[in-house]
Amino acid sequence: MNSPETSNPSMPPGQSQRPFRILSLEGGGVMGAFSASVLAALEQSTGCRCVDHFDLITGTSTGGIIAIGLGLGLSAEEILEFYRKQGPVIFNNAGITYRLFQKIQHIFQPKHSHNTLRQALKAAFGDLKFGESKCRLLIPTYDAIGGRIFLMKTAHHERFEYDIDALAVDVALATSAAPTYFSAAPFPLHEGSSYVDGGVWANCPALAGLVEAVHFLNVPPDQIDILNIGTTGSPFSVSQNTQAGLFGWAKSLINLFMNSQAEASRATSYLLTKGGFFNINYVTTPGRFSLDDSSKVSELINLGRGEAVKRDNLETVQRRFLNGNKVKPFVPLHQVRQKTQ
Repeated sequence: MNSPETSNPSMPPGQSQRPFRILSLEGGGVMGAFSASVLAALEQSTGCRCVDHFDLITGTSTGGIIAIGLGLGLSAEEILEFYRKQGPVIFNNAGITYRLFQKIQHIFQPKHSHNTLRQALKAAFGDLKFGESKCRLLIPTYDAIGGRIFLMKTAHHERFEYDIDALAVDVALATSAAPTYFSAAPFPLHEGSSYVDGGVWANCPALAGLVEAVHFLNVPPDQIDILNIGTTGSPFSVSQNTQAGLFGWAKSLINLFMNSQAEASRATSYLLTKGGFFNINYVTTPGRFSLDDSSKVSELINLGRGEAVKRDNLETVQRRFLNGNKVKPFVPLHQVRQKTQ
């Protein structure tokens, strides 16, 4: 359900109500096709590019891949094409025999190939570096060696120069290495390190983006407007597990952790910004989609387009986000210093 929005009658209808805009993109594997489809339809309907209209883009896992693509200048339609073509390659589920083999393999080792994901990302991003982004990026991941949450950042603060020379491919792998689905992603720029999916702690990165804007960019919370795009969701309950033991809980724990922390991020972001949060998602039946079921890509794309053009969603986005009122071009701080020297 979309959170209610604040109104400001004194502002012209086509002008952003709040000066700082954040795009938040949730995780969800191949269900990122839904998010990419929403953005592609919004860009087409408004005639505005996301990269020109958001001060900060944050994305986790598949949302991180989309965020990086947008930052590097790809249109949402180009990113959507990535899911159309590469989704079935990354998540190869062809054939009953192969699917059975995958299920058995999944018990003992990662279900899908890290190298296949890398090759697909390489085809999309080439040798572009993370620091070449045309807007501020915030990409959650988790440091598997250090045992700590970690955020990959562009140079939008004087302290942030540690990740800008990393290949965009490596950052995308670091945020999307979902445990049990892919092996942990090595990160050449940080010697001896490896990372796993940022969804383990920030599957909805809206709150991480809000904290970044408030703490490091000194933006008051009531001046921030967040557009959050989900990857579809379904009603979730653990009532059947209340008396269960280890094996009874095993299948539900991951969904429980992911859903609860994402819900907390959305609710907290809405409260702290005093209504400056708008969510676009689609509620479906339990089990209809899964993180690696690439056979549903076309269905996800259709649902995403449908949500984007719903009157309430489209009018809100046109008024508050993709409204022709472009943000100030992002210039990394290390480039600013070079020009002044």
